[in-house]
Amino acid sequence: MPKSPRKRALTSPHDALFQWTFSQREHAIGLLKAALPPEVVAAVRWSTLRIEKGSFVDRALRSRHSDLVLSARMGAGRIYFYTIIEHQRDVEALMVFRMGLYMMRLWERLTRERPGLKMLPPIMPVLIHHSDTGWTAARAFQDIIAVEGPERAALLPHIPRFEVRLIDVSGGRAGDLVEQALTALGKVVLWCLSVCGDDERLEREIGRIAAALDEVLQAPDGLAALEALLRYLVATHERLSVRKIGGILEKAAGPRAQEAVVTALDDIERRGERRGRAQGRAQTLLELLAARFGEVPAEVSARILAADEATLVTWTARVLTAPTPEDVLGDDGQRASPARRSVARKRARGT
Repeated sequence: MPKSPRKRALTSPHDALFQWTFSQREHAIGLLKAALPPEVVAAVRWSTLRIEKGSFVDRALRSRHSDLVLSARMGAGRIYFYTIIEHQRDVEALMVFRMGLYMMRLWERLTRERPGLKMLPPIMPVLIHHSDTGWTAARAFQDIIAVEGPERAALLPHIPRFEVRLIDVSGGRAGDLVEQALTALGKVVLWCLSVCGDDERLEREIGRIAAALDEVLQAPDGLAALEALLRYLVATHERLSVRKIGGILEKAAGPRAQEAVVTALDDIERRGERRGRAQGRAQTLLELLAARFGEVPAEVSARILAADEATLVTWTARVLTAPTPEDVLGDDGQRASPARRSVARKRARGT
C-alpha cells in the first residue's frame, strides 16, 4: 500500500483520483516527463523531485480546479511545476489568467519563506483539461490582453508573458503528450478522466488501456490503485452500477483481474454501507442539536458531517448533558467560551 498523499480536503472525484495518483513520485515524474519540453526534461534531476505543501486554488473553485505543486533540482536551483486539473463542461476563457494568479501566489509564498531571495525560481505551469468541447481558449497570457494594431508591439514588452503546457484529455487521447513516458497507472488515470461521465465511451474504449490496466494490477499497490480507479468511475458514471463498472474493468484486464476486482468491489460496498450509516447518524445528531439549542454553528455541523460512525455514537450520547453544541464534540471540538456556555444553558432551559 503506498503512503497516503498529502492531506487536504478533497472536493471532487477528479481531485481525489488526481491527488491520490500524482502525489506519488513515480507517477508524478512520469506525468511531467510526458508533458514538458524535451530540453526541460533533460535538465531536471528527477531523483530530487518532491511534493510541495499547499494549494493556491480559490476555495469557491475547488469543485472545478485541483492543483498540485512539485519541485526538483535544475542547474544550481529548483524549478517548480504548478499542475492544475480542470474538469468542467465549458472552457474558461480566462483560465490562463487564473493560472497566472496561482503562480504569483506560489512565488509570494516562496518569498515569504525565504526573505533574502534575490531572484525567483522558475515555475512551469501545466494544465490538464477536460470539457465537452476540448480546449478552445488562449494558452498564452499575452494572447488575452485586448490591444491590437501597431501599439500592441509597443506594449508587449510591458505585458507578462507565459504559456501553459496543456494536456487536453477531452477527445480521448491527450494531445502534446509523450505517452510512453507515463507510468501504467498514469495512462489509466488520464484515460479515466477523458471518459468522465460518458458511459458509452467507457465501454467502447476500455480496450485502449487493457495492457496498462493489467500492468497496474500486477504492481505491489495494484489493489489500492484499482480501488481508487473504481471509486472514480463509480462517482462519475452514476447510471452504471458498481458491479457493471467492475465487470467492464475485469473484461478489459483479463482473468487475472477477477479476484482483484471482486475484492475491491466488496471493500467499496462495505465502506459505502458504513458511510451510509454514518450519514444517518450525523443527520440524527444535527436534528437533536437543533431541537435543543436552535441553529447549529457551521463549524460544528461540518465536523459532524465529516465524522466516522464511532465518533458520532459518542457525540450523540452527550446531547442531553452538554451545555453547548461545541461541548457535544468534547475535547474533539473547540471549547465554547464561558459567556457562550451561559447563553446556551439559558436557551436550553428556555429562559
